[in-house]
Amino acid sequence: MVNAAGRPQGPRRPLSRSGRQDPRSAAGTQKESWVFVLCPLVASRTLRMVATDLDGTIVPHGQGVSARTRAALQACTQAGVRVVFVTGRPPRWLTPVVKATGQKGFAICANGSITLDCESDSIVALHSITNEVATEVARRLRVVVPDVVFAVETPLELRAERAYEAVRGPGRSEGLAPDLQQVGARRQALRLEELLDDVPLIKMIALSSASTPDELLAAGRAHLADLVTPTHSSPTLAILEMGPRGVTKGSSLADLARMWGIAPAEVVTFGDMPNDIEMLTWSGTSYAMSGGHPDAISAADHLAPTAGDDGVAQVLEHLLRRD
Repeated sequence: MVNAAGRPQGPRRPLSRSGRQDPRSAAGTQKESWVFVLCPLVASRTLRMVATDLDGTIVPHGQGVSARTRAALQACTQAGVRVVFVTGRPPRWLTPVVKATGQKGFAICANGSITLDCESDSIVALHSITNEVATEVARRLRVVVPDVVFAVETPLELRAERAYEAVRGPGRSEGLAPDLQQVGARRQALRLEELLDDVPLIKMIALSSASTPDELLAAGRAHLADLVTPTHSSPTLAILEMGPRGVTKGSSLADLARMWGIAPAEVVTFGDMPNDIEMLTWSGTSYAMSGGHPDAISAADHLAPTAGDDGVAQVLEHLLRRD
């Protein structure tokens, strides 16, 4: 056990009315020199869990996990602090990260839909979207986003409409991606409805080349919120990610914490995109990554240096340092 006792702090910036950083003031912070100082508000809290997003948080886009980040995560484990990966990635995309970090604990994938014990390679919890809901989601979204194409994730594979791969493109910008055989769709069909059977759906994906990521998310929230939980994690492509209604990174992390008897005040979270918001607001202490999505920055208590500057490692090193 260690005491959570720090936050990164650069030149002062205006705070929002909630007391959190105004996301508009976060622009241009990547070049700052970060200095850590003690934070009285969290100095007395016991740190028992670190929950971190992957892409854009500990995995810089298009890169791998640094030696410094790997060492910081291992230091947490050695100090008795649980490390949990909380990601939008499906389970088949997790193996390269586990190998790169050496962390074989628990991971929450597909934005909360499935929780894995990486050590035993077993499923701890699974939440799925019914075929009826998936069909209705597709019907509604096709009306308001005419160029939309769909894919679905099962616990083992991606299934996609034939037009999806053409719009998505063959390349992937994520770092630590699995081999090419694991990236693309194993099954394709003209329309989503042909891809549905009795295998659980852990995530629906909608892609629109005529939209921005935030525009497509707004459409999802306006028309689908009674059916699924819409979110997004792509900084450039308009990819709408949809999980079971009411299921988020935050809800599944809360379930895991309860199982271990860990309170929100004993958890520190890190993230950078809208799919991290519920997790950031649930935990006792939260950090958004500098340069992340404005909504994530607004939701977090503090701002960390960028993923490329080992921001998570910098924070963890300070939190683990004993006076």
